[in-house]
Amino acid sequence: MNNNIPNSRRIALLALIKFNNTGKDPASILNEIIPSNFPGRDESLVREMTLGTIKYQKRLEYMAQTYIKAPIKQQAVEIRAGLLLGFYQLTEMSSVPDFAAVDETVSAVKNIISEKSAGFVNAVLRAYLMQPKKVRFPDKAKEPLQYLSVSYSYPVWLVKRWLERLGSEETEMLLETGNRRPKIFFKILESKKPSNEVKRILSEIDIDIDFGEYLPDYFWSNDAGKILNHELFTSGYLIVQDESQGVPLYLLDPPPDSAILDLCAAPGGKTIALADRVGKKGLITAVDYNPKRLMELKENVGRTGFKNIEIRENDVLDFNPGEKFKYILLDVPCSGLGTISGNADLRWTKSEKDIMILSDMQKKLLEKTAEFAEDGGVIVYSTCTTEPEEIEHIVYGFLDKNHDFALEDGNSPLVEPFKTETGIYRSWPHRHGIGGGGFARLRRSG
Repeated sequence: MNNNIPNSRRIALLALIKFNNTGKDPASILNEIIPSNFPGRDESLVREMTLGTIKYQKRLEYMAQTYIKAPIKQQAVEIRAGLLLGFYQLTEMSSVPDFAAVDETVSAVKNIISEKSAGFVNAVLRAYLMQPKKVRFPDKAKEPLQYLSVSYSYPVWLVKRWLERLGSEETEMLLETGNRRPKIFFKILESKKPSNEVKRILSEIDIDIDFGEYLPDYFWSNDAGKILNHELFTSGYLIVQDESQGVPLYLLDPPPDSAILDLCAAPGGKTIALADRVGKKGLITAVDYNPKRLMELKENVGRTGFKNIEIRENDVLDFNPGEKFKYILLDVPCSGLGTISGNADLRWTKSEKDIMILSDMQKKLLEKTAEFAEDGGVIVYSTCTTEPEEIEHIVYGFLDKNHDFALEDGNSPLVEPFKTETGIYRSWPHRHGIGGGGFARLRRSG
């Protein structure tokens, strides 16, 4: 490696320190600090160490505390980051030799923090290697809440919520699923290149793919990096989109040539999928106001080349389209708790207070959206969360106040696996093997 390029542990440690100090999205932090000339294999190692350490931080802190007299929370942020980085490699990365995990992590701590701090981290990591069985996790039978929280590394408040609703067995399945490496799904834009043609091209270049279990135009691959660099993606025949995000599209089920209002549209995955579905004679009016997300929306639309998308830079709550729509998609801002496997920091950066704040906003957004629906028009309410305050409570609360709307089933049989007894549609990571979300189809009478 070029001597001017910092090693992997040093970059991972810097990223962890910055995350702990700022709470900023770790993927963005890594994009900022990984050098442009950093080798691809080493970059993958940095991302694995950084995101894994963040995901497992509660479990790692519990283990490290076993070998430290003072509370680990009293340690400086930088030292704590070094300890957890070392413990993650020793306990979760079987491909990393113990000597490399310890020596190179200690070297990074020495380089970034101090020699004294490096000595402390070295002593704690080696104490674990000498007595790994000294770690005793909470008893599953006696302390089920603490056991699940520590063993799977989730905040107590979230585990408690799921336990109360789902029971211990299903909660443990959901926690375990959230810790798995996420599947990277792609949606094929059928109007540009049919699925069978995409499959043929990928097979010829030796990229393994698995088609989605529920929706025919989705597939996932362990070779996502190769696909992102392939012409199929760069030329706009594919978008990255979890199969769960296709559920509200099939639930809305607009016919060709439809005019659709897409609210809270950025970063544009569903916008593009709808544009693909309605064809050149259809029109998607995409509304959002977040500058950063709007930039992503415009970039994604530009890459895929759809001309039937009109972008409106407006806050939905202040929006006036000047017309009514038959088909509306409202993909509300939410806690995102259905996407935990793909967002290492989410479990630590969201709180119950956030859910309540978001729920209040979601109520207002759905009420506002109702103004845009024509008689007989359909609104699909869409989230990527697991929490009823953001799904059932919003939909039922809306129906209680708006008697000219009714909950109805989707037309497509493809959404049937997600239908619940209440008429709400839900996807669950541990049940369906895709992202989690809640969806409802609402029709105005007339």
